[in-house]
Amino acid sequence: MSISDGDWLARLEADATLSDDARSRLHAHQNAVGDVARLIARRLRLGRSLGEAIGRAAAYHDIGKLRIPSDILCKPGRLTAEEYSVIRAHSAIGHDLLASQAGRLAPLAAQIALHHHEAMDGSGYPNGLRGRDIPLEARIVGVADVYDALREDRPYRAGMPHDQAMKVLLEGDDRTWPAKFCPKVLRAAEECHEEIAQSWRQCNA
Repeated sequence: MSISDGDWLARLEADATLSDDARSRLHAHQNAVGDVARLIARRLRLGRSLGEAIGRAAAYHDIGKLRIPSDILCKPGRLTAEEYSVIRAHSAIGHDLLASQAGRLAPLAAQIALHHHEAMDGSGYPNGLRGRDIPLEARIVGVADVYDALREDRPYRAGMPHDQAMKVLLEGDDRTWPAKFCPKVLRAAEECHEEIAQSWRQCNA
């Protein structure tokens, strides 16, 4: 079975605890992150086939959230420490779900799922990796993931316009700081930011 077949994904979704609304929002996020990651990979000149593979695999980065209860995943207020711990578990859950699947993209997708919340300064999770210990594909998806998270509406805030989201990535704010991200990935995102904006609009039309 190939990761692109979708049969195993359908089975996972059938068993998921997510509401229809939460599942729909997750799909939109996954697709947008995959497209942004592909654009960044292309700008990094990683080669067409690898760039496409990263984009496709990136679309599964949050698959572990299918195992997170909707009342926590879509909570409109601030999460408790216990709830945040449940959310953070999605990285390892996603890795395990993907690593158990057949297909040539499964190992790449599993690695991205596990490491896309690691940070260059060691402040990320689940393993607190630093710098080049974080796989490049996960560093790419980490930037794409935060960009989309800043753009999309959340239960507790409205989404940011493109220019503001890019400013947060490049300059930081009270919750995000550039030291978390790979400098060359940030630079690539800045260089292709107009393409990123167009792609995001298409995914969220």
